[in-house]
Amino acid sequence: TQTKEQLFTDVVYAHRNIIYKVCYMYAPQGMVEDYFQEVLCNIWSSFDQFDGRSKHSTWIYRIALYTCISFIRRKQPTSISLTFDLSSDEDSVLKEQIEELHSIINRLGNLDRALILLWLDGYTYEEMTEITGLTLSNVSVKLMRAKEKIKKMFNAKAYFKESDIE
Repeated sequence: TQTKEQLFTDVVYAHRNIIYKVCYMYAPQGMVEDYFQEVLCNIWSSFDQFDGRSKHSTWIYRIALYTCISFIRRKQPTSISLTFDLSSDEDSVLKEQIEELHSIINRLGNLDRALILLWLDGYTYEEMTEITGLTLSNVSVKLMRAKEKIKKMFNAKAYFKESDIE
């Protein structure tokens, strides 16, 4: 049988992309590794308490989200900035759109940001309830409102861009 350390390593390795994605969405530039290490510490410290009622991915997502959110509360939040090495005009447009989306998502509150991140990752509402601890109807309403906020921010940004040109 596997030791606790081997099992921990296997579980973390299998779900490392979830951890990095959550850390990337919440960590200020240059701090992703710090957030990642904090998440690993929290996974390790609660590893014995995993009871198998949810999937490892759901459990890890929840720990990663709560760790990053509590890390933000302890430190002053900073906006996320992305760096790309894209050269063509098409890539520049894509880069601009991705940066704009991250900028808008970064302006959402922690819970809205978490729900949008889960939704973008294709999690079901039921899985979102497991991860966030919200009720199904609460997830539905809050996610709908978060999407509306994003639409309004995109529309406001488009309006200001057009009016700046005139």
